[in-house]
Amino acid sequence: MSYCQLVVFNLGLEEYAVNISCAQEIIRIPKITNMPNTPIFVEGIINLRGKVIPIFDLKKRFAIGDSQRCADSRLLILEIEGIKLGIIVDDVSEVLKIEGELIQHLVNEMAGISQNSIEGITIIKERIIIILNVLKLKSEIFKYNLDRELIS
Repeated sequence: MSYCQLVVFNLGLEEYAVNISCAQEIIRIPKITNMPNTPIFVEGIINLRGKVIPIFDLKKRFAIGDSQRCADSRLLILEIEGIKLGIIVDDVSEVLKIEGELIQHLVNEMAGISQNSIEGITIIKERIIIILNVLKLKSEIFKYNLDRELIS
Protein backbone atom coordinates (compact mmCIF):
# COMPACT_ATOMS: atom_id res chain seq x y z
CA MET A 1 0.00 0.00 0.00
CA SER A 2 1.36 3.40 -0.94
CA TYR A 3 0.62 6.47 1.11
CA CYS A 4 0.86 10.15 0.37
CA GLN A 5 0.92 13.11 2.70
CA LEU A 6 -1.05 16.20 1.79
CA VAL A 7 -1.11 19.75 3.12
CA VAL A 8 -4.81 20.67 3.26
CA PHE A 9 -5.91 24.28 2.90
CA ASN A 10 -9.09 26.25 2.27
CA LEU A 11 -10.01 28.48 -0.63
CA GLY A 12 -13.42 29.88 0.17
CA LEU A 13 -15.66 27.04 1.33
CA GLU A 14 -13.71 24.33 -0.49
CA GLU A 15 -10.78 22.24 0.69
CA TYR A 16 -7.71 21.78 -1.49
CA ALA A 17 -4.44 19.98 -0.97
CA VAL A 18 -0.92 19.70 -2.34
CA ASN A 19 1.63 16.98 -1.79
CA ILE A 20 3.69 17.77 1.28
CA SER A 21 6.93 17.13 -0.63
CA CYS A 22 6.60 20.47 -2.42
CA ALA A 23 5.42 22.49 0.60
CA GLN A 24 8.33 24.43 2.10
CA GLU A 25 6.67 26.53 4.78
CA ILE A 26 3.52 28.31 5.87
CA ILE A 27 3.80 31.95 6.91
CA ARG A 28 1.62 34.93 7.66
CA ILE A 29 1.16 37.11 4.61
CA PRO A 30 3.87 39.79 4.58
CA LYS A 31 3.82 43.03 2.61
CA ILE A 32 3.60 42.14 -1.07
CA THR A 33 5.22 44.38 -3.69
CA ASN A 34 2.99 44.77 -6.73
CA MET A 35 4.39 44.03 -10.18
CA PRO A 36 3.18 45.98 -13.20
CA ASN A 37 1.60 44.35 -16.24
CA THR A 38 0.94 40.94 -14.68
CA PRO A 39 -2.20 38.79 -14.78
CA ILE A 40 -4.81 39.56 -12.12
CA PHE A 41 -3.96 36.46 -10.07
CA VAL A 42 -0.32 37.56 -9.65
CA GLU A 43 -0.30 39.46 -6.36
CA GLY A 44 3.34 40.50 -6.69
CA ILE A 45 6.61 39.50 -5.06
CA ILE A 46 8.05 39.22 -1.56
CA ASN A 47 11.55 39.09 -0.14
CA LEU A 48 11.87 35.87 1.86
CA ARG A 49 15.28 35.69 3.53
CA GLY A 50 16.97 37.36 0.57
CA LYS A 51 15.09 35.47 -2.14
CA VAL A 52 12.49 37.10 -4.38
CA ILE A 53 9.38 34.91 -4.41
CA PRO A 54 6.41 35.48 -6.76
CA ILE A 55 3.03 35.37 -5.02
CA PHE A 56 -0.18 34.07 -6.58
CA ASP A 57 -3.79 34.26 -5.42
CA LEU A 58 -5.39 30.91 -6.26
CA LYS A 59 -8.89 32.23 -5.54
CA LYS A 60 -8.42 34.73 -8.35
CA ARG A 61 -6.80 32.13 -10.61
CA PHE A 62 -9.61 29.63 -10.10
CA ALA A 63 -12.33 32.35 -9.99
CA ILE A 64 -13.47 31.25 -6.54
CA GLY A 65 -15.59 33.93 -4.92
CA ASP A 66 -14.25 36.92 -3.01
CA SER A 67 -10.50 37.21 -2.56
CA GLN A 68 -10.45 39.15 0.70
CA ARG A 69 -7.95 38.18 3.34
CA CYS A 70 -8.69 37.51 6.98
CA ALA A 71 -6.69 36.77 10.13
CA ASP A 72 -6.44 33.09 9.13
CA SER A 73 -5.10 33.79 5.62
CA ARG A 74 -1.66 32.34 5.04
CA LEU A 75 1.04 32.16 2.43
CA LEU A 76 1.98 28.62 1.46
CA ILE A 77 5.50 28.57 0.04
CA LEU A 78 6.01 25.80 -2.52
CA GLU A 79 9.16 24.60 -4.24
CA ILE A 80 8.41 23.02 -7.59
CA GLU A 81 11.27 21.84 -9.81
CA GLY A 82 13.68 24.20 -8.07
CA ILE A 83 11.38 27.23 -8.33
CA LYS A 84 9.89 28.77 -5.21
CA LEU A 85 6.52 30.46 -5.32
CA GLY A 86 3.88 31.43 -2.82
CA ILE A 87 0.16 30.85 -2.95
CA ILE A 88 -2.31 32.79 -0.84
CA VAL A 89 -4.79 30.51 0.93
CA ASP A 90 -7.61 31.27 3.36
CA ASP A 91 -6.37 28.83 5.99
CA VAL A 92 -4.08 25.83 6.28
CA SER A 93 -5.96 23.22 8.25
CA GLU A 94 -3.91 20.04 8.52
CA VAL A 95 -1.52 17.48 7.10
CA LEU A 96 -3.24 14.27 6.03
CA LYS A 97 -1.69 10.89 5.37
CA ILE A 98 -3.90 8.92 3.01
CA GLU A 99 -3.67 5.74 1.02
CA GLY A 100 -2.90 6.38 -2.65
CA GLU A 101 -5.91 4.26 -3.62
CA LEU A 102 -8.22 6.82 -1.99
CA ILE A 103 -7.36 9.41 -4.66
CA GLN A 104 -9.94 9.40 -7.43
CA HIS A 105 -8.56 10.73 -10.70
CA LEU A 106 -10.85 12.80 -12.86
CA VAL A 107 -11.99 11.74 -16.27
CA ASN A 108 -10.32 13.70 -19.07
CA GLU A 109 -13.40 15.81 -19.75
CA MET A 110 -13.54 17.06 -16.15
CA ALA A 111 -9.78 17.60 -15.92
CA GLY A 112 -9.90 19.73 -19.08
CA ILE A 113 -12.37 22.09 -17.45
CA SER A 114 -9.90 22.94 -14.72
CA GLN A 115 -6.91 23.37 -17.05
CA ASN A 116 -5.45 20.07 -15.80
CA SER A 117 -4.28 21.59 -12.51
CA ILE A 118 -6.21 18.97 -10.54
CA GLU A 119 -4.46 15.70 -9.69
CA GLY A 120 -7.55 14.09 -8.22
CA ILE A 121 -10.09 14.14 -5.44
CA THR A 122 -10.26 12.31 -2.15
CA ILE A 123 -13.34 11.87 0.02
CA ILE A 124 -12.83 11.53 3.75
CA LYS A 125 -16.11 11.02 5.61
CA GLU A 126 -18.25 13.91 4.30
CA ARG A 127 -15.29 16.03 3.13
CA ILE A 128 -14.30 16.40 -0.52
CA ILE A 129 -10.66 17.47 -0.89
CA ILE A 130 -9.41 18.59 -4.30
CA ILE A 131 -5.77 17.61 -4.79
CA LEU A 132 -3.80 19.99 -7.01
CA ASN A 133 -1.12 18.83 -9.42
CA VAL A 134 1.61 21.33 -8.57
CA LEU A 135 3.70 20.62 -11.68
CA LYS A 136 0.78 21.39 -13.97
CA LEU A 137 -0.24 24.33 -11.79
CA LYS A 138 3.28 25.78 -12.04
CA SER A 139 3.37 25.42 -15.82
CA GLU A 140 -0.12 26.91 -16.08
CA ILE A 141 0.90 29.90 -13.94
CA PHE A 142 4.17 30.49 -15.76
CA LYS A 143 2.67 30.23 -19.25
CA TYR A 144 1.64 33.85 -18.73
CA ASN A 145 5.13 34.99 -19.79
CA LEU A 146 6.48 35.37 -16.29
CA ASP A 147 10.23 35.34 -16.67
CA ARG A 148 12.10 32.58 -14.84
CA GLU A 149 14.78 35.16 -13.93
CA LEU A 150 12.22 36.86 -11.69
CA ILE A 151 12.68 34.19 -9.06
CA SER A 152 16.26 33.04 -9.42
